[in-house]
Amino acid sequence: MTDLTPAVRPTDLTPAGPGHRVLDLTALPGPFAVVHSLTTLIGVCPNRDRDQQPKTLVLGGAERMRISSQALIRAARTHLRTHTLHSAVHTRLLPAQTARRLQDKGIDTADAIPAAYAVVHGAGITMTPDDPTRTRAALSLPGTTADHLAALLLDHWDDLAGHRQAAETAITLALETRQAPRGRRTATPPRPTVPALPAPLLATAREAFAPHLSDIAVYGRMLAELPGGTVRSAISVAHGFGVDAAERVGDDFTGTDDWGTGGIFAVGILGQNPLISGTLYRYAALDRRQLRTNLAASGAGPGHVENRAQEAERAWATAMAYTLPAARSSRTGSTAPPVLVIAATTDHPYSAAAAFETPVDTPAAAEAAHRLTRYLTRLPLRAGVARWLPPTPHDPTPTLPAALAWDTTRGEGA
Repeated sequence: MTDLTPAVRPTDLTPAGPGHRVLDLTALPGPFAVVHSLTTLIGVCPNRDRDQQPKTLVLGGAERMRISSQALIRAARTHLRTHTLHSAVHTRLLPAQTARRLQDKGIDTADAIPAAYAVVHGAGITMTPDDPTRTRAALSLPGTTADHLAALLLDHWDDLAGHRQAAETAITLALETRQAPRGRRTATPPRPTVPALPAPLLATAREAFAPHLSDIAVYGRMLAELPGGTVRSAISVAHGFGVDAAERVGDDFTGTDDWGTGGIFAVGILGQNPLISGTLYRYAALDRRQLRTNLAASGAGPGHVENRAQEAERAWATAMAYTLPAARSSRTGSTAPPVLVIAATTDHPYSAAAAFETPVDTPAAAEAAHRLTRYLTRLPLRAGVARWLPPTPHDPTPTLPAALAWDTTRGEGA
C-alpha cells in the first residue's frame, strides 16, 4: 500500500536546534501569554487566495497585505511538531496508515484494509465503505494512533474475525454499487453494517485518540465522534496584516526547455507570479489555564502537566514570532526575521491592531515599531521581553512599556 502521508514542509523561517533563541515566558506571572511581531516582506506571495493572488484586506482606506490566521497556525504547528517530543498529525489517512502497519507485519492487503476499516469505524470514527482508507473528516491524532490500532488488531485478530468479515462485505457492496452502470444503480447505496468493537476492546482502541499531546493541548481539535474527543483550543491567532499600504508587482518569468524546442527559436515557458510587499503585524495569545486543563484531561500528574505546559508554551511563543508560511519561498526568498518581537504575560490578552488603523508611511518598519510600543504602554502587560532588529543602524530604538525589558542576547536589543 502506498504511504499517502504528506511530508512535513519546513516553514520559511523555522527556529531549529538548541542554539536558537527560544522565547521563554514561563517564569513570568499571568494567565495569558501574548506575542506581537513586525516583519518586513518584500516581493513575496506568502498566502494566496482562490485566484492565486496574494491575500489582502482594506483598512484605513488602503489595501494591506494579509496572511490568514489558518496559514500562520499551520506554520507554527509544523514547528511545534518538529521541536517537541509530543506531536500530533492532522490527517484523513488513519485507516490507510493502520493497514500499512498491518502489511508491515505480514498481513495481506486484501485483509489489511477491511481490518483497518473495522477497527477505526468500530471505535466510533465516521467512515464510508466506498472510501475505506480515509475518514470522512480530517482528525488531529497522536502520531502513534495507527501503531496502537494495528497492535490491537494483531493481538485480537481471531476475536475480531466477524468484524473484519462485516467490513469486507460492506466495502465490497459499496464499491460494486459505485461502479455499477447508472441505470442499474440502487436508489441508495448499502449502509455499512460494521458493529462497534466489544466494550473492553473499544476502551483500548479509544486510548489511541487520547488528547494528551502538546499539539492538541495547544491548538485543540474537533472530534465529536468520541467521548472527550473534542478539545478546546488554548490559543487565539489573528490574521496578520500590513501596517502600510501594500505594493503589488507582477513578476514576469520565462523558462527554457532544456531538451530543446525542435529547431523552433522560442521560449518554452511563459508566465507571471503576483507578488506583494509590506510590513506585517502579527498577534497571538495563549491561555495558560486552558493549556493546563487540556493536558490534565489525560490523567497526568500535576508535575508532568506543568513540565509539558512549559515546554509547549516555549515552542508556541517562538513559533508564533519566527515562523511564516512556506508558500513560494523557493522562488521569492521570503525568509525574513522580525524587525520587532514583543512577548509578554498579561491578565487581558489584547491585540494592538488598532495602532495601525491608519497606514504607516513607507518605509514603514521603524515607524511601526514606535507605534506598537506606544500603543502597548496603554495595555495591561505584566512582564515580558522585546527583541529589536532595526532596519538600519540609524533607526532609534523604540521606548518600551515599563513592564518590558530588552533581550540583548547575541547583540540584539537596546
